[in-house]
Amino acid sequence: MRISDILGMSLTNLWRRKMRTLLTVLGVIIGTASIVVMLSLGIGLKQAMVEQVSSAGGLTEIQVTGGDDSGMSDRLLDDETMQTFLDMDHVDSVEPQLTYSMPMQIGKYESDYVNIIGIPQKNLKEIELEEGKAPETENGSLSLIVGNQVLGDSFFETATGEYPYWETNELPDVDLMKGPLFGGITVEDGYTDTDTSEEAADVPLVDSVDPAFAETDEEDFSVDDDFSVNDSSDASVDNGTDFSDQSADDGMDSSDISGADGTDTSVSGDTDTSTENNTSGLTGDDTTSTTDASTTGSDINFMNSGDSSLGYDGINEDGSDDANTYTSFTPDVKKVQLKVSGITAGTDSDYTEFSYNCYADIDSLKTFLKKNYTENQVIPGQPTDKSGKPYRDLKYSQFVVNVDDSSNVEDVLQEIQDMGYYGETNKEWIEETEKQFMIIEAVLGGIGAVAMLVAAISIANTMTMSTYERTKEIGVMKVLGCGLGNIRSMFLAEAAFIGFLGGIAGVVLSYILSIVLNRFVAPNFMADMIADYGSDVNISSIPLWLVGLAIVFSTLIGMIAGFFPAQRATKLSPLAAIRNE
Repeated sequence: MRISDILGMSLTNLWRRKMRTLLTVLGVIIGTASIVVMLSLGIGLKQAMVEQVSSAGGLTEIQVTGGDDSGMSDRLLDDETMQTFLDMDHVDSVEPQLTYSMPMQIGKYESDYVNIIGIPQKNLKEIELEEGKAPETENGSLSLIVGNQVLGDSFFETATGEYPYWETNELPDVDLMKGPLFGGITVEDGYTDTDTSEEAADVPLVDSVDPAFAETDEEDFSVDDDFSVNDSSDASVDNGTDFSDQSADDGMDSSDISGADGTDTSVSGDTDTSTENNTSGLTGDDTTSTTDASTTGSDINFMNSGDSSLGYDGINEDGSDDANTYTSFTPDVKKVQLKVSGITAGTDSDYTEFSYNCYADIDSLKTFLKKNYTENQVIPGQPTDKSGKPYRDLKYSQFVVNVDDSSNVEDVLQEIQDMGYYGETNKEWIEETEKQFMIIEAVLGGIGAVAMLVAAISIANTMTMSTYERTKEIGVMKVLGCGLGNIRSMFLAEAAFIGFLGGIAGVVLSYILSIVLNRFVAPNFMADMIADYGSDVNISSIPLWLVGLAIVFSTLIGMIAGFFPAQRATKLSPLAAIRNE
């Protein structure tokens, strides 16, 4: 028999038993769709992850920081280091990043700190914007691209300390593009002395006290001295505040400071002790304090910056909150105006690599920092030497090293690490994550395979029943000289047709279910789960190779399920088969 004859007879036999064939094919459809949809879920999530990582830098980039995770070791990143990396083989370019943090304020809202990342002009123009445009290089002022989630994630109401977005799921009612937006210039704890002369460096700390106290002899004080104060003080300072009434609260009743031996060590009112000191290190202002009359040390106000009714924690002396309780803009913080030139694309719930930070032209940021900080002030985020002094030149927080090909990434990374720097690539993370997704796909595919197993049993049952019903037909074919191989092929072809038709219909059903999952189920019932991948992510993806694999697999399952019934048909005795009623 020719192949065409075998295929024609197989289709004719299936058509004669339409209902049984339809029910069997339906089982294959369900089994095929189950496997395809389950695998498509794993594939879709993996593709979303890879696309997210690719948009954050791709597979040919190496992120380099200092010799440890913090990047603040002796392996600092500067222009000399950047040139060293550029001279390496397979390195196309090096993109520096400079990170600076500052508090920000707009209207009645503010943030404790927002990261400003300075990047080259070329990278700024690659950021997708919802509105506005990339800032140009400026001299002294600073224009920013603000991340689409900065306003909701970082800004709180100054008066209450509450974050509107987290409390009510609504953004603060301000327009970043119209502003005005202010930033706060702060100085990190460390070496901030503005006097860098050698003489100043050699002066002991004890010699830097007020001259009125420096002249006191050592023997005037002892560990056993009684520093109680009587209630006749009448101290005042330049701002006109009378502190005499505070002595009762402080438990001090006298302006006379007496030693254990009865020596009177009070400060006489006849002596004019006018002192004028630079206290900018404490309050940020040049403050002149004058003591007059019979003044004693117990009632001297050492810090009188801003509202004197506020304590260090921003609480009034009567225990009530003040409107400035939650503000970061204390009197020692210099307020500067910033400009918002653009906002990154996306809603307040869309995540990209640019969502949570602000971005500026790196040259503009350098100029801005040099304008607002002296050489001896520690800029937030900048490293210091062992003595706590800042470096003369600004140090970068990170380099992005672009390699010519992904196959060379490992070699370049190893060379960078051998130099003592810390580097990492997206490729390593992707490979590890793909292994995890392979396990997930195997589990999901196994669940779908259960339905296909049921379909295979259904095919075997249908073909077995077919051999019993066609026993006499099989006997006649053998008597007429039909070969055993042809009989086997005919039954196998029928089983294969059932699997093939079920596979095609199953793939069509899978595409329908995939569309439903992506357009209706995911946005409405899985929004929180897929939020990190963006709003337009497809949780189900059916590539072409999966379509072909599903059809081939279902056809093979049909042939395997029909093999044993076909073997039974070849073993029937011709005479017994003809006599069978």
